[in-house]
Amino acid sequence: MLTVLTIAGGVALILFGVRFLRKGLDRVFGASLGHWMRRLADSRFKAFLSGLGVSVVAPSSTTVSILAVQTVAAGHMTARQMLAVMFGADIGLTITVALIALRIEQYAPIMILPGVVMFQFCKKVQTRGIGQVLISLGLIFMGIDTIKKAAGSATMNQDMMRLLDIAAHYPIALAGVAAITALILQSSTATIGLIIALGMAGTINMTVALPVVIGANVGIVLTTLVVGWSRIDTRRLALGNLVIKLIVAGITIYFLPYLTEYLLKVPGGMDRQIALSHTGFNLIVAMIGLPLVGTIYALVERLIVEPSTDEGRPFGPRYLTAKPPDSVALALGQSMREIMHAAEIVRQMFDDMWRALKDNDADLARQVSERDDQVDHLDEEIKRYLTRLVGMAGESDETGEQMCQLRYINELETIGDIIDKNISELVVKKATLGVRFSAEGMKELDELKAMVTENLEIADTAFTTRSRLLAQQLMRHKEQVNQLERTLRDAHFVRLNAGLNESHETSSIHLDLLIYLKRINSHVSHVAYAILQDTDVSQKG
Repeated sequence: MLTVLTIAGGVALILFGVRFLRKGLDRVFGASLGHWMRRLADSRFKAFLSGLGVSVVAPSSTTVSILAVQTVAAGHMTARQMLAVMFGADIGLTITVALIALRIEQYAPIMILPGVVMFQFCKKVQTRGIGQVLISLGLIFMGIDTIKKAAGSATMNQDMMRLLDIAAHYPIALAGVAAITALILQSSTATIGLIIALGMAGTINMTVALPVVIGANVGIVLTTLVVGWSRIDTRRLALGNLVIKLIVAGITIYFLPYLTEYLLKVPGGMDRQIALSHTGFNLIVAMIGLPLVGTIYALVERLIVEPSTDEGRPFGPRYLTAKPPDSVALALGQSMREIMHAAEIVRQMFDDMWRALKDNDADLARQVSERDDQVDHLDEEIKRYLTRLVGMAGESDETGEQMCQLRYINELETIGDIIDKNISELVVKKATLGVRFSAEGMKELDELKAMVTENLEIADTAFTTRSRLLAQQLMRHKEQVNQLERTLRDAHFVRLNAGLNESHETSSIHLDLLIYLKRINSHVSHVAYAILQDTDVSQKG
């Protein structure tokens, strides 16, 4: 019993190390991994190389799975492109297992020492992230060493040895158990690390280890399938990867005796043999799958048919998952994309309401007002999603990002209300009275509206990029809008004094529009204050 508990403790160390590794990678790279991947993946081979590169610097299968699903869901890459990326990523993910095979577990405490110093005493987010990565790798290697030492005493247990001998005759069942284990642990590294430790202790042989390696590689694809199940394109991505891995798994199991005999000739012990089989499996997947990306994706398109229409489908968030991922950076990436979805609706409302104003179209104004319900719904869902991250966002930068997103979606919701409740009322009033602005007055309103629209676009870009330069530009534009609003108000009074009939008929509507446009611009500019404040804090830190 003590041996089993010790092995379980070693598995827990590996699992915690892998989870801690993902969070460390979030701090080191943030959202930049996704940006690199999108820039490089303009061809099938480049997509393969970008996946390989991303997974080498971020050797976490769950991180790569979630990143792939989110990139496709956001529309930055197609599922067909991402399938080639995943073939490369699967190879890069074997780097951690290769490090385990180098038998550096005795140096784990030495690796943890600088990691703790960097994580505990450094203030820069990236430096703390590097320290966290070192701690994570040290924990993984300590887990391997713990299992190896505990399993060494298990070799004397004849009942256990007999069970393992029996299991060796059922490779498909072994692979199935390993696949389920990888899905539960959300890590192929933890599953294969356990097998390496048992192999190094002499508890198992390659007849048992190889089916487990095969199953673990299939099982981690199930994580992608679970994460991306809610969308058609991401479901197709996961299924395409699963289909090719199942094909290679079937071939590998069929030739299992020959492959086992070959691997036993590899010098260096079972740990290296397992690492080689892990990398080799994914190389075969890439060699077969990469040329057949189009064929595989065409197959899954037939298996998973997209609905022909959106009619009757309820409106809701596009990018938020039912449960936020345990990576705060990835969760905040999802919420940011959903905020941009809300921003797009608000901008379209603004443009369409302005068209209704110019055309005296009361029906269009009422239709636009109904869209504010969509903004309110997204506002509610995004806020609920972000507040669920409170317990996860332990770092000040993560908490600051969460607060910045909450503030911005609140500003967007307020702008939607101004368009819905205030400007819409003016449009309906103007259409009911059948009056029109003077040519000069309409030209001035168009000028102010164009400046506010430009600031909306600048604010969205500044919010997504956290650009200090754009935030400063937004602040300058705010003052320009305020000055223009005062100038246009005075110009309107001049026309009233001149006795222009159109100006008198639309005076209250004209002046109220100036107020509401200025209010919208004020809410838009609030993002600049947050960005400038955050950058000032980070520079002081």
